[in-house]
Amino acid sequence: MNHLRRLAFALLAAMLTFGITSPSRAADAPLTVVNLINLPADNSAEAYYALELGYFKDVGLDVRITPMTNSGAIIAALVGGGGDIGNSVVGSVADARGKGIPVLFFAPAGLSDIASPTAALVTAKDSPLKTAADLTGKTIAVSGLNDLTYFATRGWIDKNGGNSASVKYVELPFPTMAAAVISHRVDAAYIVEPFYAANESELNLFSRASTGVAQRYMATGWVATESWLQTHADVAVRFATAIHRTAIWANAHHKESAAILTKYIKADPSIAERMYRVPYALTLDPRLIQPSIDTAAKYTGQAAVPANSLVWQPK
Repeated sequence: MNHLRRLAFALLAAMLTFGITSPSRAADAPLTVVNLINLPADNSAEAYYALELGYFKDVGLDVRITPMTNSGAIIAALVGGGGDIGNSVVGSVADARGKGIPVLFFAPAGLSDIASPTAALVTAKDSPLKTAADLTGKTIAVSGLNDLTYFATRGWIDKNGGNSASVKYVELPFPTMAAAVISHRVDAAYIVEPFYAANESELNLFSRASTGVAQRYMATGWVATESWLQTHADVAVRFATAIHRTAIWANAHHKESAAILTKYIKADPSIAERMYRVPYALTLDPRLIQPSIDTAAKYTGQAAVPANSLVWQPK
């Protein structure tokens, strides 16, 4: 079994590093069911693309997607047996590992890159807020209290002259954030695409708060529990293969991928023409993973761990 796990991991590493693809399955081979829990946003939309394009089927997988609103809830569901694979931001995985929760990344997903900013800290059009210091005592909506939106917002505030500890943070799903800001139920919100573009005319771009972590870093990745990875190494490899192929396609086909994205999240297709698009990582590069770990550690009080400790390794 150890030999098989090492072989599977070596194959996975080769695929993610060099773009090697797995052998195509026999046409009459049965599909393996995989229950996937996904964040319904551009950062994790590879699952939608792979499903639509038949890439999962090509590697023998029948992937069934359930949406969930934040990484903490996804990790809890995986640990509780409510799914096989999930999408999570890096900080949430680091926080979970620090609490002894056995989840690991085995494939990369969306990058946060200021060259294509897909997240925004927004306020209402008539908001008087102008600077990070103005957020003192205010309420900001984030998608989770231990996820990227929370850590990045706090990092941006502290880097720009404010005091993030003086702000109240509340959890809201991305699709409801714009309405909460516009109706002044919250003072600001960390929103992502395509929900920002869909409501841009009614919102004020306060900052690109993703830079509270770094200018460029891995925002999300595909995760599973250690026990699932140990017993389903071949499935993990096949899934990672399909995701790698999807990332290459999506990075080069923004118009086509936008049509799939808006279909699955039930958004107006016209927003695709004005929204920034997420670039997808092709490898689990520790240099792109570490910034989120360090930022999360700062606000959770946990020690910052090496990026490699969050990545699946065979035993």
